[in-house]
Amino acid sequence: MLPSMRSITPHFTFQDNRKKRLMHSKGLFAALALTIILMPLLLLVSPAPVHAASVTLNPTSGTVGTSVLISGEGFVGHLAIIHWDGQEVATDIPISETGGLTYKLDIPHTCKGNHIIEVTDDSHWSGSSASSTFTVLPGIKVFPRVGREGTRITITGSGFAANEEGIGITWDGNTTSSSPSTADMSGKWHASLNIPETTRGEHFIGAFGNSTKASEVAEALFIVSYWAKAEPVSGPVGTEIAIDGFGFRIGEDGLTITYDGKIIKCNIVAESDGTFSTTLNIPPSTQGYHTIGIYGSSFTPKGNVPDIDFEVTPQIKLQPVSGNKGTKVAVAGSGFAKNEAITISFDEMALAIAAVADDAGSFSTILEVPQSKGKEHTISATGSNNNSAQAGFITEKTPPSAPQLLSPEQGDKLEIFSSVGDVVIGTVKCLFRITDSLQSSKPVLATFDWTDVAESGDVSYVFQVANTDDFSSPILVKENLADSEYAVPKEDALTSGSYSWRIKAIDYVGNESPWSEVREFELIPMSTLVLILSLAIPVLFIAVVVALGILTWRAERSKL
Repeated sequence: MLPSMRSITPHFTFQDNRKKRLMHSKGLFAALALTIILMPLLLLVSPAPVHAASVTLNPTSGTVGTSVLISGEGFVGHLAIIHWDGQEVATDIPISETGGLTYKLDIPHTCKGNHIIEVTDDSHWSGSSASSTFTVLPGIKVFPRVGREGTRITITGSGFAANEEGIGITWDGNTTSSSPSTADMSGKWHASLNIPETTRGEHFIGAFGNSTKASEVAEALFIVSYWAKAEPVSGPVGTEIAIDGFGFRIGEDGLTITYDGKIIKCNIVAESDGTFSTTLNIPPSTQGYHTIGIYGSSFTPKGNVPDIDFEVTPQIKLQPVSGNKGTKVAVAGSGFAKNEAITISFDEMALAIAAVADDAGSFSTILEVPQSKGKEHTISATGSNNNSAQAGFITEKTPPSAPQLLSPEQGDKLEIFSSVGDVVIGTVKCLFRITDSLQSSKPVLATFDWTDVAESGDVSYVFQVANTDDFSSPILVKENLADSEYAVPKEDALTSGSYSWRIKAIDYVGNESPWSEVREFELIPMSTLVLILSLAIPVLFIAVVVALGILTWRAERSKL
């Protein structure tokens, strides 16, 4: 048997190994197939940005050279690239850890219309790219911007249509005789112009073309020198004005400003472009127009720069600007006519004050604040030459103190029916709906009294009753009470229960006092005595009536 067993044993061992290898191969094939099947799914669920990138521009339109702030978010890479109409214009722009970026781009020379600004990053993810549209507008620049008649200036245009022809120049809205220009592929062109014979000051240069309207192009400012301007050109004495001068020699010194021929500022130096800027305050002067003159050294003598007119207007200043009754207020006026008689008024009340303006149109006086109502007031100065000025004054009266409560006392019981008569009248009114017209005066529930906090007429009072201590929803409110007491009529229909009351004062300028203390009172139908009497009196009345009836009946019967 041993040989037979040895012959069988190897057979089974070979078969088992073969089966194992076969099963192992099948497992490898199954795993490979499963991986191939699941690969797309794994790619779909692999980590990727949830939100696509986005880009915003500020501004979204402008001329060539405009600086545009590009803001992006939602990027996943580390560095970004910016393209203008597909052309790379900026690289290696850092992206923050949160996926944001900012970059300032100067609009390149290009023709007018819409253009695409696109931002991509180095992640190579399809969602990490975004774009926005920028609209290029036509524009012009002028050099130099200041000159005299006959000066030859250069005008450069950009942002026009590609190869646009028939480009012309306008001067103050009128087309010049200069030869038409033609734009290049990027919409850029240039032309020359001799300044025509014209007035000194500000003038405006424009442009247009065969496909670009003049209204599409913002005009450029050109200054024909010598010239100066002031801002503002009217106001009271003391007004600060800004003066700008143009067309002076480069670095010219000794520039001087006069007011009605008198020097008020000097030793001003022109900038490298022949301009200057300065400020000054209008000196004391009469109402009306005054002349501001400007001249320089021997290069710019008097008369070369046109004078500037400034109109002085009347004004008054108060010191102090607030106070109470009796406060003394200093009134300083300026900008009136020479020797003009002045009348002072407080609100609409003329005061017994006489003032006269001096040679420079100025005056000063003092008034005493009269008794008045309200917080805001107007003090007016009116001149005999019809010049006038006003200033505001604030009454700062001390608020009144809180009233002190007198009656009823804390915890008092107030009766709705305080007498038998009230009970009878109330019963009759309820039964027969009789009104209070049967009585000479309206019945009073109770009289609430408190202390005066000021003279009569200076304050009014607010009276409140509530069924809670916080008065969030008062059930009875009376305002503008002139007296320091209030008789609550029974028609106010307060029902039985516990109540609280308080008072505050308001003066004639609107200042409010604190609320008074809060007192509680109880409202009851009637006292025990009134109840007993209300029940006993009708019984006694009926008994008397019955007794009289019996006596009468007996007397009549005895006669029979």
